[in-house]
Amino acid sequence: MRPDRSTAISRSFGARASSYEDHADLQRAVAARLARLLPPHPHPRVLELGCGTGLFSRHLAQAYPDGELVLTDIARSMIEECRRNLDIVGHGRVSFAVMDASQPRQDGDFDLIATSMTLHWLADPIAALRRLIPLLRPGGSLIYASVGPESFGEWRDVLRAQGLPSGLPDLPALPGVIEEERLVVDPTTFAFLRRMKSIGGLTPREGYRPVTPGILRRAMRAADAHHGGRVTWHIVYGRVDASQSSPSISPA
Repeated sequence: MRPDRSTAISRSFGARASSYEDHADLQRAVAARLARLLPPHPHPRVLELGCGTGLFSRHLAQAYPDGELVLTDIARSMIEECRRNLDIVGHGRVSFAVMDASQPRQDGDFDLIATSMTLHWLADPIAALRRLIPLLRPGGSLIYASVGPESFGEWRDVLRAQGLPSGLPDLPALPGVIEEERLVVDPTTFAFLRRMKSIGGLTPREGYRPVTPGILRRAMRAADAHHGGRVTWHIVYGRVDASQSSPSISPA
C-alpha cells in the first residue's frame, strides 16, 4: 500500500536529516528574514511547527531566552537533529514533540506560533491555519514563511508545454502576507531538482505518476533552453493575529 502524503513527507525529510543543512542555504536565509518578524516578549510560550534541524529554532532560542519553546516536526529524526543543533544550555524551557502541523495536538494558550517553510507541505494550509489560530492567547500571533503560489513557474510552464504531469502542489494564497520575495537560487533546472532531492523536497502531490528518466531529461533541456535554467522561488512572509481567529479566515 502506498503511504499517505504526510507519511511520505516524514520519510523523505527524515531520511536526509543528517545532511539537510548542507543543502539548506535558502531555508537558512528565509529563517533569518522571518526572524525579523518576531514580536518582543519577555517570556512567551511559543509553538514551532516543522522545526526541522533547527534553522529557525535557533532564532527562537536567541530571541526568547526566558520563554517556553515547544518545537515540533513530523519527522522524528529531524527533531533529534534539532535537539543536537540547538544550544539550549541555560535556556528556560524547551520541549520537543513529533507532530503533523496539519493536525496540531497541543494545548492552547500560546503567545506565538511560528513556522518557516512548512505550510506549503500541508494538504490544506488554510484549514491548518484555522486549527492553529485558536491555540493563541488573546493578543498572540502566528508568523510564517512559506513557498508562495507563484513559485516554480518556469518548470510548471515547461511541463505543461510538454504535456507532462506535474508533481508540484498547487499552492494557495495565504492570509496576512506582509513581505514577499522572488529568488533564483540554482543555475540550471537540474541543479534545482538536485537541491530539492537533497533536502527531501521531491515528495509529489497525491496521484502523481512519475515520468521516465528520459522524459525528465528532455523536459530539463527544454527548461534550460526556454528559461536559461531559471526556476524562481516565490517566498511569502506573513502574520495572522489572534483577533482574526475566525473559521472564515481567508487570504488577504
